[in-house]
Amino acid sequence: MTSTPHDQPHTPRLQIDLDEILSGTAFAAAHICDQCQVPVTILIIDIKRLIKEVSRLHSELVKERLISANLRAAIRAALGAHADGEPDPLAYLRDELPDAGDSPSEWGRS
Repeated sequence: MTSTPHDQPHTPRLQIDLDEILSGTAFAAAHICDQCQVPVTILIIDIKRLIKEVSRLHSELVKERLISANLRAAIRAALGAHADGEPDPLAYLRDELPDAGDSPSEWGRS
């Protein structure tokens, strides 16, 4: 399944324009005195690193929310299957839960 913003309406959206910030155009237009040039340049580099980390963490959040939603759906399906008298209602959970040898980073990624 392809995940797009339309598929995940409850996914939190970033409220900042990462591309604009990382391009540095706003910083380049600023007039900076000679005494502040080095500290401001260092600050801009740090801000760009922080923005990249925010972007990475947001991507991880989206992935983990999808895993959580899939696990919740599997739980509901297993409960429904049990109520319907299916012979193996836990099969829905086994499809989503990791194998014994999987690392936690692979959970929910079947």
